[in-house]
Amino acid sequence: MQSVLTTENLLYMMGGMKLTLEIAFCASIISILLGTVLALAKAYCHGPAGILNVLASAYVEIFRCTPQLLWILMFRFFVKGGGFNLGVVSLSVVSAPYICEIVRGGLNNISKGQFEAGFAQGFRFGTILRLIVLPQVFRAVLPSMMSQIVSIIKSTSLLASINIFEYLFTCNTIMVGAGSLSGIFTVYVMEAAGYFLVCYLLVLLVHLACRKLKFA
Repeated sequence: MQSVLTTENLLYMMGGMKLTLEIAFCASIISILLGTVLALAKAYCHGPAGILNVLASAYVEIFRCTPQLLWILMFRFFVKGGGFNLGVVSLSVVSAPYICEIVRGGLNNISKGQFEAGFAQGFRFGTILRLIVLPQVFRAVLPSMMSQIVSIIKSTSLLASINIFEYLFTCNTIMVGAGSLSGIFTVYVMEAAGYFLVCYLLVLLVHLACRKLKFA
């Protein structure tokens, strides 16, 4: 156990956690933006713009019904730069469909009266979405959105399969040199504890935000 809990190993693991959080943060922002665009396309693109609805629906269903790891393994052949860029792009693309369905559920709960009131005030459709509809949607779906972000953090562990030096990869590297069952078990515990602490702290922050917004 002492051979595992060295300063060098702990710093190495913390470096992996740092990369994990950086990838998760960027992937969360991009997937929220992309997922919102997909949700708007599915909710409001009809008639002549119906092709956007079809494309968005196809994208969402394909990525929701296939393993995330499959796409992550495929993206390594198409994303230049590897490492951070590959992690962000792959997680953003596979997470956006889930964000899309969360946002679309919020959009479906917005009454048509919101648009009618906006049009009556002389607002355009885009302005109504930006100033009236989307703020209400994001407020309503905040708990579900944060739950998905927690899932993105945990999904960064899949990046170990393509040799990105995130938290799981660094922990497994240390495990190789653990040399004993107790050392291996210690690394497993530290892996679980690292993900748990980060995700649980985020859950607590979301809970506090929801209480402030009177969701809980």
